[in-house]
Amino acid sequence: MSGKQDFPAGDWNQADVAQAGTALAAAAVQPVGFGQLPAGARPGESRNLDLLLDVEIPIAVEVGRAQMSLEDVLKLVPGSVVALDKKAEEPVDLRVNGKLVARGEVVLVDDSYGLRITQIVDAAGRIESLR
Repeated sequence: MSGKQDFPAGDWNQADVAQAGTALAAAAVQPVGFGQLPAGARPGESRNLDLLLDVEIPIAVEVGRAQMSLEDVLKLVPGSVVALDKKAEEPVDLRVNGKLVARGEVVLVDDSYGLRITQIVDAAGRIESLR
């Protein structure tokens, strides 16, 4: 069965087809009216940022990285030492949602570790890390 239906030629005349086409075109094309934006609404307005301020996102402090074979990972036992790619005096990275935001030094706060921020990545660097 084809998608095309056959209609008897005597059921339609040219004037009826033209009139139906005109009516269909008039009904399908309608002007759209857009409302006015409020006077104070501007892109990037801080009010939009306020909506996101209570959203929780993961933050991680990265002390360093290492690359190991799966065989070496399976050999790890309590007491094993994994050498990292950073020197002890180098700053550690603060990552927000996996993106580098700042660097700092590890400090002791009461009985917990903390991070004293020493450098914030500039805006261009943060934008670049999002790509």
